[in-house]
Amino acid sequence: MATRWTMICGLLAWLVPVASARAGYELPCHIDGCQSPDGRFVITAEPVGKLTNHGPNQWQFVWKDTKANKTEKFMARGVQGGQVHAQLFIAPDGETFALFNHVTLWTEGKSDMHGAGKLCDQPGKPRNRMDDHFSRRLIVYRKDGSIVKELGVNDFLKPEEWDATLAVFNRIHWLKEYPGLNFKTTPRHAYAFYQVSPDYTVLELQLTPPRGAKAPRVVRVSLTDGRILDSEEKLDDKHKIPVRPFRGEATLPDTTPTTRESYVPSLDPVRQEGTFKTAASVDGAPAANPSARLELVKDGFTKLDTPAWLPNEKCLLVTDLEQKKLFRLDPPGKFATVRDEACRGKVGPDGRFYGVLGGKLASWRPGEEPQVILEKASEGRDLSLNDLTLSARDFLYFTTLKDPDKGRLSVVNLRSKTVTVAFDGEKETALANPNGVALSPDGKFLYVGISNYKDRGKSGIYRFPVKDDGSLDLEAGKKNKWANVSGPDGLAVAADGQVYATAGGVVVILTPDGKNAGSLKIPQGSGTNLTFGADEKVLYVTTDRALYVANLKP
Repeated sequence: MATRWTMICGLLAWLVPVASARAGYELPCHIDGCQSPDGRFVITAEPVGKLTNHGPNQWQFVWKDTKANKTEKFMARGVQGGQVHAQLFIAPDGETFALFNHVTLWTEGKSDMHGAGKLCDQPGKPRNRMDDHFSRRLIVYRKDGSIVKELGVNDFLKPEEWDATLAVFNRIHWLKEYPGLNFKTTPRHAYAFYQVSPDYTVLELQLTPPRGAKAPRVVRVSLTDGRILDSEEKLDDKHKIPVRPFRGEATLPDTTPTTRESYVPSLDPVRQEGTFKTAASVDGAPAANPSARLELVKDGFTKLDTPAWLPNEKCLLVTDLEQKKLFRLDPPGKFATVRDEACRGKVGPDGRFYGVLGGKLASWRPGEEPQVILEKASEGRDLSLNDLTLSARDFLYFTTLKDPDKGRLSVVNLRSKTVTVAFDGEKETALANPNGVALSPDGKFLYVGISNYKDRGKSGIYRFPVKDDGSLDLEAGKKNKWANVSGPDGLAVAADGQVYATAGGVVVILTPDGKNAGSLKIPQGSGTNLTFGADEKVLYVTTDRALYVANLKP
């Protein structure tokens, strides 16, 4: 009988749409920050060491007083160990802050994704409601990181409400979604399950109603001392009345796992929406210098393209397609011919140059003999390319602009040395003539500049989520144009997630969420491609006849 019950619990884990919505995908571990209503006090969390989805993980809190220019760091008590999907709230005076961890079972160490079956009620063995897995749903801290109070599921639920809960995987479904919200389409799953007061002092939850109940029971709890407020207690102050945890649309532009993963919430979740940008943004990465200007390095070329910076050699490779030469630039201005052969190419994460030589895809370092990777494209076609980029997971993405007539985007698996077509411009007419390509810093998105010569209204920059197998979520990427840039050519993505694109006589700079952040005027001609130099302090831009450089860091 016990074995049969275990099997039933296992089936429920796959069939019941609980708050974690596994369906082959999990939201990564995260602790979202918050700032006080006046912006003075800020609380955030950061992992200590490498963060993994099941742990074991360690976290530390970062408490800031921006007015006094004071910052304190301390270990995050109560959340060390396995998975955590949490939101922080800081009081207006900065003296206390709270962490709400809405669905994840707390485990000291690595989380067991299928361990909750043992917590299901079994004949003669009801679940232990005081089990440590059900603890630490809400933790209130003093500003030094010491704990004021911890609240677990048992502190919120009545016995009859416990009977309505369901434990699956390592989750427990104990909250009810608010009307009009759905955990599958909110930027964070938790946003469908709570409301918070504008001053971040009161949290409101709706508990899963027991059978026969007409409506869920509403519980409010103080985020400054952990006190569960009396149901008769009136909240007349508009600052104390809970509201949705963010303003604006409740749904994502699309609901693919990768997009939800990239959502970065605002530090002020009540008043401002978060943004969709690269989750692995690097703090302190150089931003575009407002006074930056493109200066001539060398002219006299005939069709210059695909500049590529080799970090180990500290030099730039750039090809002239008409002269059929590959040049090397050792800054500031020493040029030399590397090969008497045109070679469009880019540098991979391994520091090697990847390009097409003699119709074959190869890689090498200056002075080395090229190593052939691929001799033919898909369907036995001759290999030609317009632009390419490489991921740290050994996938190479390359475009052909007019081969066939409307171009293709292809994916090369460098391990198996196989190539597949991600899309063909003949069939995907909105994506005709794919041009520049670049990956987001975390490799989760591929940016593609679509030239679309016959329908310029559809030209622009598109962003495709990258799946685990290196393929693209084509439907999600083509649904909406990511940035409305007319006739984009080359693309480059900075470590901070900003996207740089050549488009005619300018270099357009875009924020990680696709908004215009400025531009650099190209002194003469149209930009064909671009790349960053050492430590992203400079940007190299090619036109047909010249190479330019701009200092990005003031």
